[in-house]
Amino acid sequence: MAVAVIFIFTATAFSQQQPVLAPTQPAAKLTSAEFVAQDGLTIERLIELGGSRRADLLAARQHLAIAEGRLRQVGFRPNPTLDAEYGSQRFLGGEAESDLSVGVTQVFELGGKRSKRVAVAELELNQIRAQVAALERLLAIEIRAAYTNALAAARQLDVLEGLIAADEELVRVTEARLKEGDVAPLDVNLVKVENDRLKVQAIQARSELETGLLQIRTLIGADIAENLRLAPQPERPPRFDAGLSELTETALNTRPDLQAARLGEQLGAARIDLARANAVPNVAAVVRYSRSNSIIDFPARLGGGFPNKDNELTFGVSVDIPVFNRNQGEIASATGERLQATRTREFLESAVKRDVAVAYRKYRAASESLVIYSTQILPRAEANLQSVRAAYGLGEFSVFEVVNEQRRLTENITNYNQILRDYYNALTELETAIGRELPASGFSPGAGSVLPDKELVPTQIDREKLLKSLQTVEIPKKSVLQNAELKKQR
Repeated sequence: MAVAVIFIFTATAFSQQQPVLAPTQPAAKLTSAEFVAQDGLTIERLIELGGSRRADLLAARQHLAIAEGRLRQVGFRPNPTLDAEYGSQRFLGGEAESDLSVGVTQVFELGGKRSKRVAVAELELNQIRAQVAALERLLAIEIRAAYTNALAAARQLDVLEGLIAADEELVRVTEARLKEGDVAPLDVNLVKVENDRLKVQAIQARSELETGLLQIRTLIGADIAENLRLAPQPERPPRFDAGLSELTETALNTRPDLQAARLGEQLGAARIDLARANAVPNVAAVVRYSRSNSIIDFPARLGGGFPNKDNELTFGVSVDIPVFNRNQGEIASATGERLQATRTREFLESAVKRDVAVAYRKYRAASESLVIYSTQILPRAEANLQSVRAAYGLGEFSVFEVVNEQRRLTENITNYNQILRDYYNALTELETAIGRELPASGFSPGAGSVLPDKELVPTQIDREKLLKSLQTVEIPKKSVLQNAELKKQR
C-alpha cells in the first residue's frame, strides 16, 4: 500500500500563559484496516480462488470433456453389420420347406476419412483449450483490476481519515483562539466546512472500497456475505523495463485468443480435407451364408417327395457411385470457414500489436506521472502547507490560507492515489495485451522500483521528520496577533 502523508494538528485549550502546546498525538483509526491487512488474500490467491469457484468458468471447462469424448469417438472404425433371414411355408400351412440366410457387412472407409476426422477433432480440442485459457485470462484480469481499484479506495480512505483527524484538531485550536478573541467566527466555520467536506469524501471512499470488495467476491465466486480481506500492494511499485518489441513478440506467441484464431484457421483447412475425403465413396464388403431346405416331389411309385438341402456361401461388394452428390456443399462451406478464420486471425494479430503499443504507452505515462508526483508535486505541496502553518502560528496568515493549502494537498494526494491506481492498472492492461503474466525478466532485479531512491531526489522531503515537526502546534500570544492585524490594516 502506498505511503500516504497525514498532517495531524494537535492542540489543547488555549492559554496566554502557555503559548506552545504539545499534547499527545491521538491514534487515528484507519477504517480500511478491517478490509486490508498483511494476512489478507494476495492477488495470486484471489485468481486461484476464482479459477476453482467460478461456475461459468467451470461450465466452460466442461467443453474440454465434451471435445475429448468426441475425439475418442471419431477414432473408432465402423462396426460390422449382421443380418439374418429365415422363411418357411409351413407358417402358412404349406410344406415344411425353409430358407435361412446369415450375412455380415463391413464398411471400409476410403480416402483417409478416419484419420482426417481425428485431425479435425484434435484441432477442435486444442481450440477449446485455448478458448478456456482466454476465459481464465480475462477472469484474472478482471480480478486484478478490481483488486487494484479496491486498494486505491482503501488508500484514499486512509488519507481522508488522517486528514479528518488533523482537521478536528485544527477546529479545536481555532475554537480556542475564538474564545480568546484572536480569530473571527468565520475562521471556525471555514475549518468546520473543510472537515465536513473531508467526511463526505471519506464516506464516498468507503463506499467505493466496499463496492470493490463486493465485485471481487462476485468475480471469485464467493458469497456476497463472505468475509474478505485483501493483502496490500507493495509500497514501492516495481519498475517494468521490457521493450515494446519484446512485449509485442511475446503477445503474438502467447495470446490465447490469438492461438485459438490460428487453430481455427488450421481447423478450417482440416475440415476441407475431411469434406473432400467424404466425397470418396466407401466400400461395403458382404459375406453371406444361405441354407435352403426344400422337398422334391416325385411320383408315388418312385417314393413320393424327398427332402433336399442346399448350402451356399456368397461374397459381395457394394460401392456408391458419386454421380450427383460429390459433397460439393460441404467442401464449399469448409472453404468459407477457413477464409473466415484467416481474416479473423489477421485482424486479431493487428489488434494485438495495437493493444500492446497502447498499453505500453499508458504504462510509460503512468510511471512518469508517478515519479513526478512522488518526487516533485507531493514534497512541494507538503512543504507549502508546512510553511503556511508556521506562518499561521505567527499570525501572518489567516486560517483561510491554511485551509486552502491543505485542500490543495488533499487534491494532490488524491491525484497521487489515482495515478498509483493507474500505474497498477497499466500493468494489468499490459498483461491483458500480451495474454499472460508479465515476464519476471522484464522487471528490475532485486528491489527495483519505479520510484527513485530518496538520496537521488534532492526535492523529496523526509516525511517522517515532517510528521514529527507537525506534532507541535505553536499558537501566538494575543499581542503578536494584534500586531499582525495592525500590520495588515496599515
